Amino acid sequence: MRRHGSRLLKYGLLWTSLLGLMACGNSDLNRNSPDVDNSPCRIVKHDLDQVEVCGQPKTIVVLSSHMLDLLLALGEQPDALAGPIGLVKEDVFQNPAQQIPYLGAQVTTQPVNLGSGQAPSMEKITALKPDLILAEAGRNADSYQLFSKIAPTLLWKDRTAKRKWQTTLKGLAKALGKEEKIQPVIAAYNQEIDQTKKQLAPIAAQYPKVLILGSNDLNSNMNIIPPDSYLGDLFEQLGFQVMTLPDTKGPFVNVPISIEALPQLNEADIIIVLGYNLDAKERPNLKQGSIDKAIESHQSQSIRKSWEENAIAQSLTASKEDRVYFATYYKWNGLNGPTGAKLILEQLRQFLLKDA
Repeated sequence: MRRHGSRLLKYGLLWTSLLGLMACGNSDLNRNSPDVDNSPCRIVKHDLDQVEVCGQPKTIVVLSSHMLDLLLALGEQPDALAGPIGLVKEDVFQNPAQQIPYLGAQVTTQPVNLGSGQAPSMEKITALKPDLILAEAGRNADSYQLFSKIAPTLLWKDRTAKRKWQTTLKGLAKALGKEEKIQPVIAAYNQEIDQTKKQLAPIAAQYPKVLILGSNDLNSNMNIIPPDSYLGDLFEQLGFQVMTLPDTKGPFVNVPISIEALPQLNEADIIIVLGYNLDAKERPNLKQGSIDKAIESHQSQSIRKSWEENAIAQSLTASKEDRVYFATYYKWNGLNGPTGAKLILEQLRQFLLKDA
């Protein structure tokens, strides 16, 4: 599916009636349609439920960057897309490479723009008559029943948990009938880790302790990314020790910390600060160049300035020895898939090997 403009116009006025129609016997209609692949159905479990998916899904709605990462890794393309940051106001992503951060170069379709991932356009989704809807439970659980009346819907939670993306990948691959692609994707990820580990081995030996922080304001909102997380696992596979506060208990959730408590972690040899900016009024300037550069500036510029002007932050050993690095939360802890890992490792090599 490559051109959506005419379909949206054609079906836009009928979305309410279509919703009711699909709520009643949608699977039977699909199985009898000559346009639908009638290969065997399969039951796919996800974190909220289990659904039956029949044939090869042809029209796929994607409601998060994380699910887009996994979908692309399996060789499939989105027909409609929503994201966490309202960068594009047009109805269609006409030029994905310049409109979709970090993953756009891999998108070969021109997906319908569904707006925000938290509140996607139900009218547009219904008009598309999708075969599959992919989303995250953390932001879309309340809409699950409604989505399920439109198409089989898969929702997974805890994308930032240690290796959770691999579990989600397996469920998604089953839904797509692409289970043969699971192992090659994971093998490529492991190979990327191994290669980077060899390159960074001298640095990990000399500067083993890493502190990863997420913040948009040092004075009011800062969290530690813990060891038992997507990022923590990635760094520990590289041979680093990921730091957190003593006696921290609980699962992989981020650990709140105040700027005043940071000196407790002064043993950190390297600090990675992940900036984010969720202020809808401050949109990235896409005229600055590539969308990735615009996002980098928009998401990390403020926290970098805050860090450089804060006396406590500057008192830390890593600051004094110029081993504090700034990146975006979007890239480092928003994609949480194999492509996201590749982008992180690429930027990490740029950080740590620049003087090597």
